[in-house]
Amino acid sequence: MGIRSSFIPEAQNAASDFIYAINHILNSRGVPPYIDPIDPPNVYNGHLFGRSELDHHSSRVIQKIAGIGCSARNSPNLALIFNNPFRVAYVPIDFSPPSPTAFHDRIGGERIQIWVGSLPHLLAELRWLAADLRIPLSDGDITGETAAAINDWKSLYAGDPLELAEDERTAWLAIYEGARLASQHNVALSLAG
Repeated sequence: MGIRSSFIPEAQNAASDFIYAINHILNSRGVPPYIDPIDPPNVYNGHLFGRSELDHHSSRVIQKIAGIGCSARNSPNLALIFNNPFRVAYVPIDFSPPSPTAFHDRIGGERIQIWVGSLPHLLAELRWLAADLRIPLSDGDITGETAAAINDWKSLYAGDPLELAEDERTAWLAIYEGARLASQHNVALSLAG
């Protein structure tokens, strides 16, 4: 949760540079700046991240989920994860399309330009992706029972073949819960790995 918390203590100057680069993009679009909290909200409920156990997912699985969303429909915010699952941020501001920032990070020995997306748009794309993964939603959200079933790799409906249970649905839940919680707390969701 937040930008600063996704950087190690020794890299807080880089975090400030990233926030500055994000706000430059937002300013150019005429939208308000993003204010990153000094102390991010605690979104853990015991061992759960919201309602997700976070499971065992590598960036490869997170990237695969984003790819499923991108192949099914135009999903520019999920495309950011597909293109770079190692560093991306989504701010709780409604804007479109996602934008490259002037901030660069070293990933795998290479200098990579980092993008910013819109948290409300990411949430919408994740809800569309839920249908592709056959995850039932109730009023645009999952129920606690559905989240528990996803964490336990259980059937979500009668006749569920469970082929998406271990990787796809649990990875979706981790990203979805991050986006939902970030939106609820009005803080950026920052993926870093």
